[in-house]
Amino acid sequence: MSATPSKRFKYATEEERKAAARERQRLYAARKRAEAKEAKLRAESLANSTTTADDDTSFVVAQPQPTPSPTKAKRGPKKADSTPAPAPVVVVDSVNVATPATARKRRVSRKKVEDGVNGDGGNGEDHGIEISTFEISRFGDSEFVKPKFEDDIGLPSPSLSFSEELTSSDFLPAPYNSSDHILIPPQPSPTSQLNSFLTPTSPVQSYAILHLPGNPGLISYYTNYLESLSLQLSNASIPSAQFTIFGASLGGFNVSSTKSDPKLPLGYCPLHEQISRQVSMITHLLTLNPNLKIILTGHSLGAYLLLSAIHQISTFSPQLKNRIIGGIGLFPAVTHIAKSSSGRKISPFIKVPGLLSFLVLLSNFLVAIVPAAVWGFLVKIFMPAFEGHARKATVDFLKSPRGIRQGILLGRDELLGIKDDVWDESVWGDESNASTELVFYFGHKDHWVFDEEREKLIEKRGRGGRSWVEDEGDLVVVEGKDGWKPRMMVCEEGVRHSFCVSAQLSELMAAKTARWVEDIVMNDRIKYGL
Repeated sequence: MSATPSKRFKYATEEERKAAARERQRLYAARKRAEAKEAKLRAESLANSTTTADDDTSFVVAQPQPTPSPTKAKRGPKKADSTPAPAPVVVVDSVNVATPATARKRRVSRKKVEDGVNGDGGNGEDHGIEISTFEISRFGDSEFVKPKFEDDIGLPSPSLSFSEELTSSDFLPAPYNSSDHILIPPQPSPTSQLNSFLTPTSPVQSYAILHLPGNPGLISYYTNYLESLSLQLSNASIPSAQFTIFGASLGGFNVSSTKSDPKLPLGYCPLHEQISRQVSMITHLLTLNPNLKIILTGHSLGAYLLLSAIHQISTFSPQLKNRIIGGIGLFPAVTHIAKSSSGRKISPFIKVPGLLSFLVLLSNFLVAIVPAAVWGFLVKIFMPAFEGHARKATVDFLKSPRGIRQGILLGRDELLGIKDDVWDESVWGDESNASTELVFYFGHKDHWVFDEEREKLIEKRGRGGRSWVEDEGDLVVVEGKDGWKPRMMVCEEGVRHSFCVSAQLSELMAAKTARWVEDIVMNDRIKYGL
């Protein structure tokens, strides 16, 4: 297998590639400015033809006037609003955290990424938020939407035909309803608001994004990633769409001693049971919500669980599988983990009789006699890349009733059980069956992924038989006749496997994920002529 192709397969020289990238950026910026001017002028035209009976009654919209050309619009001085919009409140259990009134996309420069990727320093702060069942129940009332809509467009927020919000009981069937989880309700995007204002009866399609953690499987590691993903999707250019984001800790990783898990007959939750749990949650969600479509995201081991769940669901219920429109694997560990650099170091120890049981007992003893505050200090010293939320999640993991045992024994199952690519076209798709679009994002030097096995997988399963290349945010690849195959990319920015322990890298990966989600949704709509 040859090395991952460089960007030179499209451009003759590096200068030509950079010039093309600058030209794409210039055209993109010009297009966005024109779209913004056109939207503003259309909104002003509608506002001028709007008659309001009084401040408390609904408004009547007249027929829209012809939209002037954006090139003839004159930009006047922007008037400052002396009354700032009230900041909404995110409810995090019993802790209130103020969030910005307007969600903005924040671009992370390559320079900033390089500063925080391979360095050992972490600037995160521990805000002391207790995360056992972490549920963002709502982003305030409608005030969260109205300031953004009124400030950006100048119109009152219309009534959106949103479906009923999903709750944790929609995602968690009865056996797993005590699992630690994160639930972030949908935030309507400005595009959805404008389209719904112009066509108030336009239906809104509901989507759910289910995130599957790696090992250790605490969902609280992904707090920053999932929150940032929600904000990114609120600014995505997807009309008439709402996204609910949900993630639950893997079996056996509950941090509270008061929470029971009836599905641990062996004292821990093995790999095959982790797959069954994901299948149960997905089928439960889709059965309760027949109009819902979902996208699965998985990190490391979570990508393996993602593929395994799709395979099982496609076997016994193809109709449900067709509503899983996408799967996104981040730094996926899906084949031959034992061949990776970390796997080769650990594998000899799992074959020593009684060693793992001894390590579990020793670890539990040390954790029991050392206070949590001391563990927090030790994690900060010996794991400097772990920021505030990740340090707290690690201490919670160490102090949890089954965390250490669960993590060690599940890791053994991964090394022994994850080997060859065992999935067929029900997962990878074919020309006649490509209902689930897959995107894989590999690390360049991932200590949990064997490079040669990664390249074999890309050559066999990847679209075009090669890895896609990100060029200034755009994907560059020579298209072939296998457009139904997964898009597989190898990171060229040096992002580490454990991106979720850094708020900066979490935001970077959330921005990438949001772009892939947008592509998956738009491709699904095109496929069905919507």
